[in-house]
Amino acid sequence: MRMPVLFGILLLTLLSGCSTLKQPPTAPLVIDPEQAMNLQQWSAQGRIGIRWADDSQSANLNWQQDQDRYRIRISGPLGQGGMSIDGNAQEVSLQRAGEPEIHRARTPEALMQQLLGWHLPLTQAQFWIRGIPAPSGAPHRYATTGSGFTQSGWRIEYPRLTQAVGRVLPEKLRLSREDMKITVIINEWEPGTDP
Repeated sequence: MRMPVLFGILLLTLLSGCSTLKQPPTAPLVIDPEQAMNLQQWSAQGRIGIRWADDSQSANLNWQQDQDRYRIRISGPLGQGGMSIDGNAQEVSLQRAGEPEIHRARTPEALMQQLLGWHLPLTQAQFWIRGIPAPSGAPHRYATTGSGFTQSGWRIEYPRLTQAVGRVLPEKLRLSREDMKITVIINEWEPGTDP
């Protein structure tokens, strides 16, 4: 009678020990550049924070992209109350919240610099936000540590990735250049609709 009891205790001890074994770690998420490049129609909603040497601002971000056409809505402070940027490879327009006037230029960077005194690298950021370098001919260099690269004087880092719209995409990205740092947190990726 003693042997079956001891065997039962030993078996329970072994089984309880097995249940506390750690699960193997899941593989880290990695962006597939080909899949990211093939994502041509998408929308992303989240927040953007911009920090200069002596100031910082944040706002809500809604970005819709369809091939080379885009519509970016920034609402919240950023010193402006909000703005809408619509464009394609040939032209871009910007309208500030509450103003009827629509401003136009050839590139979003030139238009924002002229009107706001600062700009975001939107022409390249439509690729950076998906986790890949812009194929604009500007050379890039991948980081030796961490996830990211440098391009056109900007350092792009991806501290958090997520599974969305059938691929791995950034959930958080940081852009930095000289005294400007931009952080984008994407709460939701969706397959796109026409901007």
